[in-house]
Amino acid sequence: MATALPNHDEIADVFVRLGALYPPSELHGFFVGQLVVGERIDESRLREQAAQLLDIEAIADQDWAALMRLYQVTVEQLNADIGALTLFLPEEDIDLDQRVSAVGSWCQGFLTGFAMAGKEREKNQGAQNYSDAVGEILTDVAAISQAGLDSEQTSEAEKQYHELVKYLEMAAVSVFVECCTQSRRPGEHPAPKQLH
Repeated sequence: MATALPNHDEIADVFVRLGALYPPSELHGFFVGQLVVGERIDESRLREQAAQLLDIEAIADQDWAALMRLYQVTVEQLNADIGALTLFLPEEDIDLDQRVSAVGSWCQGFLTGFAMAGKEREKNQGAQNYSDAVGEILTDVAAISQAGLDSEQTSEAEKQYHELVKYLEMAAVSVFVECCTQSRRPGEHPAPKQLH
């Protein structure tokens, strides 16, 4: 069974210390977007990219250790059973409008990470051809990043929110499975190795 993600409030505190203008969900989406393509970059480059995404000068070692835990658990969840991936979003006691906003930020981070990793993969392996299903998922994620939901606090809005989150979790895993299957060589295990 995959490890649970770090506590959202603890990572949010790291973001406050860093002076980051973006929510933790955007960084998690960025990590997932990078990982689903199947490309792996070294930790120092990942740290630079995270700082760029958050629009800060640098990330101190203690703060990076917390963010790296988030990354490593995300790797573990993607490599675990289907359904293990969990979006890194505020807790359920947070107002729905803030959670909906965090979903939009997660989608923006995902698209950024996917685009950056896709360019790197193309450089290493040549032009990539994604299936229509992946194209549709990316279109959906882009639409969700802009549209959001009716964030009025009703049971129906909560239900829509949870359905949307579940869709994004399964969509990310679907992209991961396709991209990693494409990139493996005969006889290789389809899941990429974890970053140590």
